[in-house]
Amino acid sequence: MTARKHSQIRNNQHNISKTHKRQLHIAKNIHNKLDKNNEIITQADKGKTVVIIYEQEYHEKVRTFLSENNFEPTPSDPTSKYQAHITKTLKQCNLIFHKNQHSRLIQNKPTPPTLKAQLKIHKPGIPIRPVVNNRTAPTYKAAKKLNHILNQHLHLENLYTVENSTKLANDLIKITLKDCHRLITLDIKISM
Repeated sequence: MTARKHSQIRNNQHNISKTHKRQLHIAKNIHNKLDKNNEIITQADKGKTVVIIYEQEYHEKVRTFLSENNFEPTPSDPTSKYQAHITKTLKQCNLIFHKNQHSRLIQNKPTPPTLKAQLKIHKPGIPIRPVVNNRTAPTYKAAKKLNHILNQHLHLENLYTVENSTKLANDLIKITLKDCHRLITLDIKISM
């Protein structure tokens, strides 16, 4: 949010009030300091907190995460091959997707998903939480449509997860607790 506001202030030359000129001057100074020191503004994992970090340190944290989780670079970009396979598969799925929908479900200019890292500032060593943007991936539109179709036809009762903290608080108020009851939370950790 800070980076976006910073860009808005820097790029908005139309408003020339004194306040805006001052904001523009401050934003320009911040931008210059960040550039001069090779720093970037990135989002923290929890809350609406932003972090200023050295660009080299940020990239090192991403590389460390990738190497610790056994990610390896591919010799070539498989996106176009994957796109062709998706197109072929969609044409064979006439029972799920109508023929008229095929062109709308194929990504025009697919690119590999991008990885951003949010910093876990509440943990020792400040590791990262990877966030992948799949909007430009070959399967994004088809997956979104398929998800919509499945949600229309499958009505599964969700008994074991919580929608949000407010709903959890309201549900807990309704429960009569005894001394032998325990509240636990579980997290998924993948080990290889």
